Amino acid sequence: MQQPVTRPAPPPFGSAAEAAAFAEGLRATMVELRAVLADETALVRAAKIKAAQPFEARKNELSHRYLADLTRLKLHSAALRNHAGDALARLEAEHAALQDALQVNLAVLATAHAVAEGIIRHVSQAVQARRAPPGYGANGRATAPGPRTAAPVAVVRSL
Repeated sequence: MQQPVTRPAPPPFGSAAEAAAFAEGLRATMVELRAVLADETALVRAAKIKAAQPFEARKNELSHRYLADLTRLKLHSAALRNHAGDALARLEAEHAALQDALQVNLAVLATAHAVAEGIIRHVSQAVQARRAPPGYGANGRATAPGPRTAAPVAVVRSL
C-alpha cells in the first residue's frame, strides 16, 4: 500500500512586505488565469478547438499555482489580514471575477462537448441506417437492424 505524499505547510508571512508581495503574486496569477480562460473561451465559441488546445498546458500550470497559493492564503489568512488587509479586499474582488470567467468557460466547454457528441451520434445513426437492409418484415413494417448488429464507427482526428 502506498503512503500519501505529505507536503510541508507553507511558511507564514514574515513581514508586511512579504504578505503584500504574496497577495500581489496571487492576484497576478488570477489575472493571467482569467485571461487564458477568456482566450480559450473565445476560441471554443468560434469553433476553433484545435487553436484552443495549446491553452490547456498554461491553464493547468496556472491552476496548480493558484491552488497552492490559495492553500497558503487559507492557512495564514489572519496574518495576511494584519499585514496587508487592503490587498485582501483586492484579492476577493479578483477571485469573484475569476469565478465568473471560470463559470462561462465551463459552460462553453460543456456546450462544445455536447455538440461534438451529438454530431458523432448523428453520423453513427446515419451510417447504421445505410447498412440496414431495405425491406419489409412480416408485419409490413421496415426492418431495422438489431442493436447487436451495429458496427463500430472509426473517427480520424487528424483531418
